Amino acid sequence: MALLIGLIPALFWGIYPVWLKRLTGGNFLEQVLGTGTGIFLSAVVIEVVFRLPISPHDFLLYFLSGFLWNIGQVGQCWSFMRLGVSAVMPVTTALQVIGNSLIGAWLFGEWHGWADNLIGLGGLLVVIAGVFVSNGLVQMKKSDLSVYVVLLLTSVGYWSYSGFPHFVHSTNGLAGFFPQALGMFCGGLLAYLVGHKRLPVSDRWGLRNITAGIVFAVASSTYLISLRMNGLVSAFVLTQLNVVIATIVGAIVLHEKTGRQLIITSIGLVVLIAGVFIMVSV
Repeated sequence: MALLIGLIPALFWGIYPVWLKRLTGGNFLEQVLGTGTGIFLSAVVIEVVFRLPISPHDFLLYFLSGFLWNIGQVGQCWSFMRLGVSAVMPVTTALQVIGNSLIGAWLFGEWHGWADNLIGLGGLLVVIAGVFVSNGLVQMKKSDLSVYVVLLLTSVGYWSYSGFPHFVHSTNGLAGFFPQALGMFCGGLLAYLVGHKRLPVSDRWGLRNITAGIVFAVASSTYLISLRMNGLVSAFVLTQLNVVIATIVGAIVLHEKTGRQLIITSIGLVVLIAGVFIMVSV
């Protein structure tokens, strides 16, 4: 059951970026705000139905988790517009896997002894190799370098998103969904106001992206449950299987890669997933 719960976020997070590009549109600020709004509305419904209790301490940690998530989300959505979903997903996946795995392993002590650390670090190297094969980073254009730098710097938002819930006291991960969603909405609204310097009144693109937020909400809520059931490293690494769905569907549906490029990308994804499972085995 724990494994099944851990795979649900992978499915819906894999659908999410293609949903943004294919069905909703808008610029990256509208996508971030619309997503945050959809997540928040979903969280309100869950809160009204279940009335899950949460302490002020845990509420704050979950809120910060959601608020700082916007840093990573802005960087990712901005990069989608410049490189495409199938190019960005393997890179952002590797950055998130590396950061969150090392935080969970070394800060929270989820890897024990030299054997676990060697296996885990070996898995990380395999993940990185998979990204290089998928994206052909050896032949990366100089003009794209700034985009990859932005992805690296903004990954701290995703690391915070996964890391802060580890400090909560409650064993019911779903109880943190409402404060986390509130943080996502507030952070997305702040990013929109800073970027557009106006209120999102009658913003049709932002409204359309609320549907993307509902898709994201399914992944986000089940991820919180998975964190408590599987631990940070396993829960997070399992979610990164979304890269297979997002990359392949993005390449086919959005016509981002030719047949030969898709074959090379698929080989890289197999290598990447092999690294993921090595790390889960620790």
